[in-house]
Amino acid sequence: MTLTLILVLCSVPVLVAVYLLGDAWFNRATTGTEAWRDRAPAWMQVLRPFVNMLLNPMRERRAAQPVVEDNAKHSNLHQRLLSAGYGYAIRPDEFICARWILLIIMSLVFVFTYFRLPDLGNGWLVLIALTIPLAYIYPDIWLSDMTKRRKKKIARDFPFFLDLLVLSMRAGLNFSSAIAHGADKMRAGPLREELQSLIRAIRTGKSRREALDELAVRVALPPVSNFVAAVNQAEEVGGELGELLSKQAAQRRKERFLRAEEEANKAPVKMLLPLIGILFPMTFVIIGFTLFIKARDSGVLDFMN
Repeated sequence: MTLTLILVLCSVPVLVAVYLLGDAWFNRATTGTEAWRDRAPAWMQVLRPFVNMLLNPMRERRAAQPVVEDNAKHSNLHQRLLSAGYGYAIRPDEFICARWILLIIMSLVFVFTYFRLPDLGNGWLVLIALTIPLAYIYPDIWLSDMTKRRKKKIARDFPFFLDLLVLSMRAGLNFSSAIAHGADKMRAGPLREELQSLIRAIRTGKSRREALDELAVRVALPPVSNFVAAVNQAEEVGGELGELLSKQAAQRRKERFLRAEEEANKAPVKMLLPLIGILFPMTFVIIGFTLFIKARDSGVLDFMN
């Protein structure tokens, strides 16, 4: 155990030095060149210096793979990052490197535990071994969870935005000005961020159709896709956009009410597990204790003495 303690104490300064050097290299390399990037999540910030050490080998490996297959995988991953709101914070290459970094870290933890802490017990070794594949898939689990949360927030706020958009257009604003006004009145959240990105894209020279198509791809929600398709169709055929958006808003409100009703119907089913696992046992304990006290006081349990 003394040798193990010495190795641990010696390895900590080395790891800290490697981390700080990698972090300093990354900050120097990206100063002024990647100011456009958003803030990455905490776990990615911790892994960033180690990830940057694997980026060049990862890119060389990508260059040796079939271009079509590799581009398809990275495009799919980039789309997932955009849907989660981290398309401008994490690159696909960095995300893949983070998987391997977590896998390497947990593998080293398992090897160190197996050879240096043999008295820890087989149970702990099995538990650490199970965390190795979990560490590799953790970024994907996190990404899926962030995407679901973000889409849920957008779906919740989108009907309110459509109402604001219809009211603004009926007040005399054009479509682009109505979107800007609606984005200003929206509460802070992913939908407001997407609308602001849409406005910036239009102001930087992109056509409204192209900017709306990019919005639909980033959000990847049926209500938003339907909204974009309806606006583009109205622009092509010259239809009345205000009336069309009014119908869209009514449909979205109806869908929101149906979702709320569906969630309310699911509540009794979700309450079964707490009832069976917590309330019922406690009820049986209280009833059983009361019966035991009455049986003891009445002398029914005297034969056991």
